[in-house]
Amino acid sequence: SPKVSAHVASGLYYQQPPFLFVTVFPQNRVLVPLRADHYVGGLTVQPSPSTRITIEGYHKRYADYPVARDYPQLSLANLGDTFNVREILFPLVSEGTGRATGVELFAEKKGSGRWYGQANLAVSRARHAGLDGILRPGSFDYPVVFNVTGGIRLSKNWELGGRVSALSGRPYTPYDPVVSTLQRRGVYDLTQVNGVRAPFYFRADLRIDRTFTIAGSPLLVFAGAQNITNRKNFSQQVWNRATNALDTNDQLGVFPLVGIEWRF
Repeated sequence: SPKVSAHVASGLYYQQPPFLFVTVFPQNRVLVPLRADHYVGGLTVQPSPSTRITIEGYHKRYADYPVARDYPQLSLANLGDTFNVREILFPLVSEGTGRATGVELFAEKKGSGRWYGQANLAVSRARHAGLDGILRPGSFDYPVVFNVTGGIRLSKNWELGGRVSALSGRPYTPYDPVVSTLQRRGVYDLTQVNGVRAPFYFRADLRIDRTFTIAGSPLLVFAGAQNITNRKNFSQQVWNRATNALDTNDQLGVFPLVGIEWRF
């Protein structure tokens, strides 16, 4: 109808493994392109020209994913940024599998009036398996993700904007404290590949803009702050060789922003 539409799509996608992994060991040169089968469907409702609401679901199946030959728990999809590149250079075979399923609700109000914004809520699940065939959380498996961003025009020259992000903590592989202490370096516990999840993530940003006109061109002056609640969101765990103990790194706390933009 004029206000409601539906869509479906499917596709087969192939991607070459990263060049570094293919060349680092002779046996890796026979790796085949990894494959992903995508199935997507959704519904869009547009109550007015400036308002749109969409719900979409998807399912993805992965095959021929590069996985470690000698460590049956490890798939490259489960490593993410938990491991440094130099620590994942090992013989690989194209025998990994995986799947990802999710639903996303999206709403948008375009900036034709006094206020505008976008919001989305996504619920998903991503699992990948190494040679042992056990599906484990992928490194980008966030079960719940919520984002809202928008602004309000206070007057002709003043505008207030903000953003809020909240999501489930990402999975990561912990260190083996006994082995790491004995070797004075971080050694991952491969019995818990992506078996631990970081704390809940939350961040709120705020910004106010003032627009001037100089020589017929708009001059924008803005001020604001990222992470205005000063929440110490988890970044990663590291093994401190100096103290031979586990440390936790946090992301930036409150971070002020001041700027100027001249469009001419």
